[in-house]
Amino acid sequence: MKHLNDDQLLDRFYGLSSSGENAHTHSHVDQCPECAGRLAAMELRRTDSAAETGASGRPISHDFLAQQRRAIYARIEQPANIRARWAPALAAATLLAVGVLMYHPRVPSKPVAHRTPAPVARPELSQEQLFSDVFSMEQASEPRAAAPIRALFEDQGSEQ
Repeated sequence: MKHLNDDQLLDRFYGLSSSGENAHTHSHVDQCPECAGRLAAMELRRTDSAAETGASGRPISHDFLAQQRRAIYARIEQPANIRARWAPALAAATLLAVGVLMYHPRVPSKPVAHRTPAPVARPELSQEQLFSDVFSMEQASEPRAAAPIRALFEDQGSEQ
C-alpha cells in the first residue's frame, strides 16, 4: 500500500481534491494509521496557530505583537552602523595603495655602481683639439657601435 504524499494530505486537509481523489484519500486515511497520524499532526498544528499560542502554551496578546512590530520598524528606520558604511571605501583605498606600491616599487637609496659617470669638461683641451676630435668623429664612416666588434676580430687575427 502506497502512502499519501504531503500534497495529497494537504488537498484532503483543505478539501481541494476532486470527488474521485477525495474518496481514495478518505479510504486510505481510514485504513492507514501512519497517514492518519500525519493528518492529525497537521490538524493539531492548525489549531495551535489559530489559537495564537506561543512556545509556552499561553496565548499571545495583540499588545505584544504590536510592540514587536514597533521595535522592528524602529530598527529599520535607524541609520546603519557608521563603521559598516565606511568599510567598502576603506577596502577600496587599501587596494589602491597596494596597487600603487606594486606598480611603483621602492627606489633603491644607493646609486648603481655599473653606471658610467657623466663626461666632465677638461680645461686642458684647447679649442683646436676639440674641433679636430669632433671633425675626426664626423669623418669616420664606421658607426661607433661597430668598433668593439672590429676589435674582437683584430685580436683574433694577431693571435694566429
